[in-house]
Amino acid sequence: MKYINRILATVIAGVALTGCNDLDTEYLGYYVTEDQKADVLESNPEMALAGVTGIAATGNMYGSVYDDAHFDFGYPAIMLGLDMQGNDMLQPDVSYGVHFNYWYRYTSPTNTGIPTNMMWRIMYKMIFSSNAVLSTISSDTENETLQFYRAQALGFRAFCYWNLIQTYQFNYVGNESAAGVPIITEENQLEAATNGCARNTVQEVYDRILDDLNEAVTLSQASGLTAEQLMESKPKRLLNIDALYGLRARVYLTMHKYAEAANDARSAIQASTHTPLTIAQASVPGFNDISANNWMWGVAVAETDRVVTTGICNFPSMSCSFAYGYITVGAWKIGSRNMVEALPLTDVRRGWFLDENFESPILTDRQTAYLQSYGTSGSDTSIYPYLNVKFDSYQSILSQSTNASDIPLMRIEEMYYILAEGLAMSGNTTEALSVLTDFETKYRNPEFSTRATTPAEIQELVYSRRRVELWGEGLSYFDLQRLNKTIDRRNDNFPDAVTYVIPANDDIRIYVIPQRETTANKLISVDEANPAGVSPLPQK
Repeated sequence: MKYINRILATVIAGVALTGCNDLDTEYLGYYVTEDQKADVLESNPEMALAGVTGIAATGNMYGSVYDDAHFDFGYPAIMLGLDMQGNDMLQPDVSYGVHFNYWYRYTSPTNTGIPTNMMWRIMYKMIFSSNAVLSTISSDTENETLQFYRAQALGFRAFCYWNLIQTYQFNYVGNESAAGVPIITEENQLEAATNGCARNTVQEVYDRILDDLNEAVTLSQASGLTAEQLMESKPKRLLNIDALYGLRARVYLTMHKYAEAANDARSAIQASTHTPLTIAQASVPGFNDISANNWMWGVAVAETDRVVTTGICNFPSMSCSFAYGYITVGAWKIGSRNMVEALPLTDVRRGWFLDENFESPILTDRQTAYLQSYGTSGSDTSIYPYLNVKFDSYQSILSQSTNASDIPLMRIEEMYYILAEGLAMSGNTTEALSVLTDFETKYRNPEFSTRATTPAEIQELVYSRRRVELWGEGLSYFDLQRLNKTIDRRNDNFPDAVTYVIPANDDIRIYVIPQRETTANKLISVDEANPAGVSPLPQK
């Protein structure tokens, strides 16, 4: 039994030994049977915690795809890259800003490009880690702790497929029969490793996502446990029932199943102990601490994590205006002028970005002086109007070189927007306006009012608020995709070199399956890997 426990510690930790392709894994069932695994876990359910936290850790690793590449710091890097593909985030044209140009400038939309390899390999690594946990916990377990941990693995796997299907194919509606991505589970991974795996259809991928989330919700309800009861350190790195409802609400929204999205968003709000930031709480830089009461789920970061000890190869280095890193040599992350100026001056979120005078009402005099010390014109490190001051540095230390800020994956505020949009688009405009008005006046803008009355007008209004509320949190590109919106950077503050117009159906809007995969996986040919887009020309 001690030997089996030692083997299981490896299995449950989610260690996948990669073989000939990215869908390959050496299954440790060679050494212990499924019954042996289940027996050990039933008597020692706490062993599964290592596997579940390992899934989360897989998405927050430095250099897991590209050795010593400063843009490769896990899923947070993907979040930043996706935001830079859209209309709302820009950076100056400086030499130290090259790392996210792959996304920002669409410079490598091919099967060897950085964005496609990052998304594919990080997501499938997390899927393999999830499958390793699922292979050890039976779906019919009656152990409450194991029910909770199985729900975690299902939730993480669904999240990964949700990311993949939105980047390797166009929107769900109208593309249900189009080629999606290969579905690899604990049940078929041996077959996939041996014989390859074809692309499943978009419909099949979404069915898999919903099957996983439905089971996860059921198991979490049956368990009755919370992450806080099972772990002391940053428990919101795991998915409580409210976050599982939130994930399913996102998926339904992506599928344009608006009534279902509204129902799940409402369930998330009702099940949650979290509340939105008040206007006072939103009137300071933040979004750096997983313990914040409005966070439902996040990436937990420790000072000892490799992404932190690199110094500059992490999310704050690239996006926090108060941190030390690539930001301090001019690679500032700036909001779209059109996005910011669409907000009324009475909206607290207007202060999340500097104004044209390089000031913000949410900053202290010391913070303002710190930023302005970089200069306001004429040098590579100068700051710019609309520079983001949304994200604070770790422990609120100016020029912080220990970039150990946590990173938000889901906040309760998003649920109110899904609820409002879902209600409006399923025909309940009166309640949608009530939800939206109550949220905005209480939490963001006491003088909020709107003339929107139709479902389309309410949806557009919600979109305009989501853009700024969730800025920098990796969701803006998915909104552009699901709403079939053009990427149009004209008449804004984007540099000329990246002032693109990219239609919603342009091939460059979806990724090409990596060459590494088509070379090794005999069931996906180069011809089946999506057409490579053409890097867009600047538009005046």
